[in-house]
Amino acid sequence: MKKRKHKTFPPALRACWIKLNSTFGKRLQPTGITPDQYSVLRWIHELDQKAIYQKDLAKLLFTDSNNIASLLNRMEQHGLIKRNPVQSDKRKKMVVATKFGKEKWLLCKQIALDVEKTLTSTLSIEERIFISSTLKQIFNYLNDGYMGDPIFKQTHVPSLDRQ
Repeated sequence: MKKRKHKTFPPALRACWIKLNSTFGKRLQPTGITPDQYSVLRWIHELDQKAIYQKDLAKLLFTDSNNIASLLNRMEQHGLIKRNPVQSDKRKKMVVATKFGKEKWLLCKQIALDVEKTLTSTLSIEERIFISSTLKQIFNYLNDGYMGDPIFKQTHVPSLDRQ
């Protein structure tokens, strides 16, 4: 099999994501938080209401209800979040960070910023802006079907909006 000198876009993007997630996970290990748990805490913190429905969190993390339920069970057992039933519909759960979860998020946020700073340190400001805007374009194109969903109207993608 002939090796390509340059990866095409999808494999290159996937390789970057896998390596980034692995690097971030290793940096988070001392905190006891996984990248997925960090993402849950980040979404809770960055939304204006400081709480989110469990089903909306599944959409924001691009996962299904079974995976999100399992993730939230572990987070609840570790005291990072609480799930409160919604008074108007007991089947719905509102996810909120505990004080301990907020403390962990702040610690992990600094780690995330440090990883981002290190990974982008060889890029110029123009290159960073170009990459971010290109990824936003691709994200928006791929998610046109989701954009009618109210949760996406009230939220943004923090990791792509930060510059």
